[in-house]
Amino acid sequence: MTERGWSKADLHMHTDYSDGHCTPAELVEYVLAHTDLAVIAVTDHDEIDGAYAAQRHAQGTALQVIIGEEISTREGHVLAYFIHERIPPRMSARDTIAAIHAQGGLAVAAHPYDWMVRSLGRYGLARRAAGAEREWKFDGIETMNASLRPRRANYQAALVAQQLGIPAVGGSDAHVVGTIGYGYTEFAGQKCDDVRQAIIQGTTRVGGTHWSMADMAYAGRKLVQRMVWRGIAPLQQLGQR
Repeated sequence: MTERGWSKADLHMHTDYSDGHCTPAELVEYVLAHTDLAVIAVTDHDEIDGAYAAQRHAQGTALQVIIGEEISTREGHVLAYFIHERIPPRMSARDTIAAIHAQGGLAVAAHPYDWMVRSLGRYGLARRAAGAEREWKFDGIETMNASLRPRRANYQAALVAQQLGIPAVGGSDAHVVGTIGYGYTEFAGQKCDDVRQAIIQGTTRVGGTHWSMADMAYAGRKLVQRMVWRGIAPLQQLGQR
């Protein structure tokens, strides 16, 4: 049960504007019908149009949508929240973070110890995000990513976030609607701006459960089907999760 006065936000999910398997409208309808989430961030890979589509579909409902993006930097994936323009991929993490901040957004290290994709932890997160004059000026670290196997990747991220004094963020990394809400961020309040303030002030909490093996198999099967339909070899997309 979420503490009174607090709400849940799932801050990592994908639509068919990148490698997700639902439309933005389907995503919003699922959240409204099947979860207790007050806020979501749609974070398609290197794309924000799906987030805007979800935000439009949620208008007039109790659900609030943060415009987000999961950006592929040269050192790993970075989650951007509260941006208004797409940030291009393949820049350095440092320049990507600066571009996020230039839009008034928040920058979060995504699944930094994931072994399946290029991840910031293997490029010196604990060193480069440390200290007052740190190179990587992250506003948060994703310490609960529901899709990760093995789970120790989240534990390692949580340990580094604690050592660096950087706030923790959680999300489902959902690519199919059935895993939305598996991972989440708890915050005081109910609105997008409350999420923003909780990250800035370092008052967030993370929780949830991991994808099951059945969830992993289903998401993998959907990815292969989509790649075959597009005429792309599935292994080419492994690093884009």
